Amino acid sequence: MILFLLACGPSLDSADSAGTTCTSGHYWEGGNSESPFMNPGQDCVACHASGEGPDYTLAGTVMGDYADDDDCNGVESVVVSITDADGNKLSLTSNSAGNFYTNEAIAMPYTVVLEKDGATREMSGEQEDGACNRCHTAGGEEGAPGRVVAP
Repeated sequence: MILFLLACGPSLDSADSAGTTCTSGHYWEGGNSESPFMNPGQDCVACHASGEGPDYTLAGTVMGDYADDDDCNGVESVVVSITDADGNKLSLTSNSAGNFYTNEAIAMPYTVVLEKDGATREMSGEQEDGACNRCHTAGGEEGAPGRVVAP
């Protein structure tokens, strides 16, 4: 079964109340301590572009619910498959905080399919920005339905 995930587009499945839950029940408590598990749900690309850590071309967090709070640990072992404008394919896997990231070149626009345990969720359109958590906030920005959610 394929479900659709929107990024920076019209919402189909918005959260009723944003930022009031943590599906995993576990939060990142390390502040800005350098770690691949740090700050799930926050805009990784923008922070790293400010000189904090390595630059990323694409990064985000897979969460358990559209309204999960910042710093709520997300869902592990979700395969995030990227296909860029040149047809290049890249597969990233979310870590135990739900974070995924890369500094590999990605030709814009790109498409995304999430997969976990045989279930998939596909973005409804092509994307021009690698900062997934910029739009996929607990309340959803620019028409996003909320967080990137595991299938």
